Amino acid sequence: MSAPPQDTPTRAALDPVGGLVRRIVQLGAIILVLLGVLSMVVSPRLAEHFVFFPGRTDPGPAPVLAGVEGEDVLLTPTDGPEIHGWWHHVGPEGPAVLILHGNAGTIAERAPLAEAYLRRGISTFLLDYRGYGRSQGNPSEEGVYLDAETALDFVATRISSDHRVVVHGRSLGAAIGAQVVRDRMVAGLIVDSAFTTLDEIASAAYPFLPGFVFRRLRGHFDTRSAIRDVTAPILVIHGTEDRLVPTWMGRELYEAARAPRQWYPIEGAGHNDMLLVGGEAYFDRISSFVRESTNPQPDLREN
Repeated sequence: MSAPPQDTPTRAALDPVGGLVRRIVQLGAIILVLLGVLSMVVSPRLAEHFVFFPGRTDPGPAPVLAGVEGEDVLLTPTDGPEIHGWWHHVGPEGPAVLILHGNAGTIAERAPLAEAYLRRGISTFLLDYRGYGRSQGNPSEEGVYLDAETALDFVATRISSDHRVVVHGRSLGAAIGAQVVRDRMVAGLIVDSAFTTLDEIASAAYPFLPGFVFRRLRGHFDTRSAIRDVTAPILVIHGTEDRLVPTWMGRELYEAARAPRQWYPIEGAGHNDMLLVGGEAYFDRISSFVRESTNPQPDLREN
């Protein structure tokens, strides 16, 4: 009778260190494949679902702000969907500001900023992008650019000149504003709490992922490239305690901008409490910039 078969030792048992190394290599290969798939999934179209957080509630009729009657305005961009905004006109002689808000909420939450301008004699137009508030459609990068261009046309027509309009973009609105202003002879641009590029802000939000994952987002919402082409005066504002959009991004945008340019860091301000922390000094500074830009003087300083 033959002896019972003996267990044959595995390669890993014979070489436990080598087996561990092979398992690590296999795991690494799986991770690389998953990251490759992720880099394909993180496309500009999919990213838009994470960029836009539209408030869908109707902001209601245009309110009276700083004693100025508001007007509900419906506009139609060239690609179709009807968009909504609030126009507050102080008078025929003064400047106007087109306010482009961030990626969430509606114009209702931006009424305090408009009111601050109005108290200082500056007309305002608050725009809700497509898909926000009462505006129809769904937001996309190309779409919100068209919305901002359409709103800028409206404001310029109401006050008879691009040269009396300043665009104030906050956060995502600054990326939109810089893109639109690069091709227009407006009086000025306010870049408020803005990110440099979509891929860089995504990388900052997810620092544990390798950079190549976000490569497909390059060239989208590229505030840095747009601001280099803006010839109007620029005011760059950023909170020193901004944990959502790092302060270094605001500084880089300032460095990328042409003169005349101004840098205005607000000590202690985060991303969503700029108006509260900045207070009246913030409102005075942005209003002064609007006045200087729409009535340019030879000594418009860079600081």
